[in-house]
Amino acid sequence: MNHYSKKSILFLILALILASCSSISGPNLPSKKILFIGNSYTDFNKGLDYHLLKFAPNSDAARISPGGYTLQNHWEDANTLEAIRSGEWDVVVLQEQSQIPVSDYKAFAEYAQKLNTEIKAAGAETILFMTWERPDSVQYGVTTQALNNNYIYLGQQLGIKVAPVGLAFANALRERPSLQLYSEDGHPTPQGTYLAAAVFYGVIFDQSPVGNNYTAKLGNDDALFLQTIAAQTLGK
Repeated sequence: MNHYSKKSILFLILALILASCSSISGPNLPSKKILFIGNSYTDFNKGLDYHLLKFAPNSDAARISPGGYTLQNHWEDANTLEAIRSGEWDVVVLQEQSQIPVSDYKAFAEYAQKLNTEIKAAGAETILFMTWERPDSVQYGVTTQALNNNYIYLGQQLGIKVAPVGLAFANALRERPSLQLYSEDGHPTPQGTYLAAAVFYGVIFDQSPVGNNYTAKLGNDDALFLQTIAAQTLGK
């Protein structure tokens, strides 16, 4: 038996142990209304809202995610502000353009703060979506560590949660370097979007995603691996 097979068996055993917990806790999750605000990183592969609802089908979710948008673009977009101010949401997720948190932290902080003020005024919770290191940006210093530092710092300054998707990507690739989580320009593959959704499930519902029966047709072993990485990254 090779090493990979042993790990597969361990994942399967863990899934079987936790599946009963998932089947019990899943229907009892609080119903939440979640709005994702971002760009193509949020929009790819049917959208993070689509996949999050597969993890938590008793909730509602939507997205506003035009390609290339920054948080400044969203602040200046009447449609985004109208959606926030509608008061329909329990949680609003903010995803900045993937380089700006490092290349222009001042703009990132300014518009995240402005949007957060609107979100709080509408009675919702803000969560920052920490994106991942993209291959074409490492030369400019946009690394996992730099993104993590700036997202965590801003989250502390604003008193809001950060969904550490970028850290989860790094952790997954450390264990499985051949895993394809994103393309050369950084856009997520289906596996990447699935991992991001698992992280958001853990952050928003305060539940481990391990054992959730949604696999996005990735295969049980791959889905369980990504669920486990999400849980480990969140300390759940």
